[in-house]
Amino acid sequence: MADRANQSGSESGSESEGDLQKRAKRENIAESVDYFLGQLLASLKNRNVSEMHVHYEKTFNELSDKYYRTSRWPSSQAVEQQISEEPLFLIVYKELYYRHIFSRLGPTFTERQGSWENYCKLLDLIIDDLEKNEVLSVALPAQWLWDMLDEFVYHYETYGKARNKAIKMIKESDIEIARNNPDVFDTTKVLQYLHLLIKHSHIEEYLTNPTKEDNPGGAYKDESVRLIGYFALMQLLRMHSLLGDYRLALETIECMDFNAEVPLFYKTPVCHLTLYYYVGFAYIMLRRYSDAIRTFSDILVFLLKLTGVNTSSYQHTVMKKKEDQIYFLLLICLALSPQTLDESLEKKISNDYDDKRQRLHRRETLCFEEMFSYSCPKFVPSAPPDYDAPVESQLPNEALHRQLRLFLQEVKQQQFLPTIKSYMKLYTAIKMSKLAQLCDMDEEQLRDQLMCVMHKTRQHVHKEGPPLAGEHAACSEVEFYLDGDMVHINAHKPHRPHAEVFLEQILKFQDILRKMGQT
Repeated sequence: MADRANQSGSESGSESEGDLQKRAKRENIAESVDYFLGQLLASLKNRNVSEMHVHYEKTFNELSDKYYRTSRWPSSQAVEQQISEEPLFLIVYKELYYRHIFSRLGPTFTERQGSWENYCKLLDLIIDDLEKNEVLSVALPAQWLWDMLDEFVYHYETYGKARNKAIKMIKESDIEIARNNPDVFDTTKVLQYLHLLIKHSHIEEYLTNPTKEDNPGGAYKDESVRLIGYFALMQLLRMHSLLGDYRLALETIECMDFNAEVPLFYKTPVCHLTLYYYVGFAYIMLRRYSDAIRTFSDILVFLLKLTGVNTSSYQHTVMKKKEDQIYFLLLICLALSPQTLDESLEKKISNDYDDKRQRLHRRETLCFEEMFSYSCPKFVPSAPPDYDAPVESQLPNEALHRQLRLFLQEVKQQQFLPTIKSYMKLYTAIKMSKLAQLCDMDEEQLRDQLMCVMHKTRQHVHKEGPPLAGEHAACSEVEFYLDGDMVHINAHKPHRPHAEVFLEQILKFQDILRKMGQT
């Protein structure tokens, strides 16, 4: 997902097989760590998912904080010699091992390559089981399944940045590793893995018709298979967003169970958050601000009510940052397309983000740029760089700058809209010459800007069906039409239905009574 902490470790360094074996013999595994690994091995063999959930969510994080806050877990060679040679166990252990390095330390290029090779083994094993319609060789809890695929895409995301950084800093050893291993986190191969997981899990068929009688198995019969396919869909949505293809990103999730009584993304809060973040961002880049505001509002209201999140998990930090990014994106949308918000969100924004909101309202380009750069996905180039090109010609953040440039063009086109609309709210009809004088521009320029207002305030708005579906509608507090040299205006402010206001206050009162009863 978003940036992990302390990605500043050395990107070079490697050891020979003999050196690794000698170091493995010297490594001392603490007794509690030894016991944890033995329990993890037993749970993996017995397919005890509930026990593995405790080991993963609780014990692993506790031991990481106690023994490995600033160092690596025991090497896979040490674990193989001192714990078990079971291949599946070593693959699962290495998934945790590399995850810890990426989240708390700084991986070397050799470790990035090792992470890729381990993911290939794990995903090949899962895909082979899915193809044969057999029981999965590895039984993991839902949160671990999500984290596994989430980290897979995150490692791909950071590999491109590390590669560009090595070129910029002329680190020959790292450049040589990247040049000699073009398949490591190759965009096509990452997409291929996600597509295979989706295809062979039959998740799209299941979401389209979950009660199909002559079903092909997979997601229909096994919850773990269902979740793997479902989470792969989420990561494919993320991949297309990272590559800047927003229409394809939304097409990827057209069969998502948004209207189900209990959607599958409710199982893991971070999955729910990721889905709404990338859907909302895709709407922004497709200039569907009303849909983006609705999407962001739904997830932020959900997060305000969310309790019971595991604060020791690294995903907790990721979720807090992602929530902050969504508030920034929501403020950007409101600046470009003002709308009424939920009262709880309005209060939160007034308390924590009012300064940002005022700067956006004043149309400060630098504020738009800063907030977009902070809250957008960490875009990646789809192809590897030209290693033989001069260093000065390499643009390390080219993908981000390209998307930022497109967004700022949209902001610039709307530069005069707030001023024009603020004056139009004061009249029901006004001459073009007078409005032009108020806006400090000539009549021809004003006519162009009014056409811009009419164009920019009409958006594709989702009503029902898949995320891309919708109808064109006016999304402005001010509607107007031109009749010769007169501008006729119909300014309206949306009012909430009285029943909705009363119901909201009743629910708040009931919540207060419930909390009082618990004390």
